[in-house]
Amino acid sequence: MTLFAALMAGCVSAGHGTSADGPLNGPDYTDAGSGEECLPQKKGGSAWFGGDELHNYGHKAVVIDRVTLRKPIGLRLVESLIVSNSTASIGYGYGWPPTPEARNQPGIDWPHRRRAVGATIAPQPNDTKVANNLVLHLQVTGSSDVHMTGILVEYHTGSSQYVWHNVLGLTVETKKPTC
Repeated sequence: MTLFAALMAGCVSAGHGTSADGPLNGPDYTDAGSGEECLPQKKGGSAWFGGDELHNYGHKAVVIDRVTLRKPIGLRLVESLIVSNSTASIGYGYGWPPTPEARNQPGIDWPHRRRAVGATIAPQPNDTKVANNLVLHLQVTGSSDVHMTGILVEYHTGSSQYVWHNVLGLTVETKKPTC
């Protein structure tokens, strides 16, 4: 085996050629898993998880290839959306779609939401007024110990592949009406 082939095999087995040092990874990237939200919802119900923003700190547009839940138990990702906002994120809640109060906040552009997978995010200067709120529609499939440790977003710019992960996990309280 040539040296090049050996190096390529090492890269593929170590991380499928993706890097965590991509243009979506900003100053809070090292805090992944440092927090958690809790929502009440019964098995079969829906929830939304929309507290994360994707900010392109790079110089080229990025394209989102895949969005997955990190270590989900009793949760299924139904869909992932990008919602432009200029004041606040949609946040978290139960049911689907998000409540009118959440999606109709000033600065939230819910009517122009788009599917996250395949979405392009242009480079954003640090003082940009519009953010890209990542909003997930989740279905509760379990009845106890329902949770995820976070979200993974696989994306690319040119031929470079990257992965982004969020800071918060989610616990769903299925037995009581509050967390």
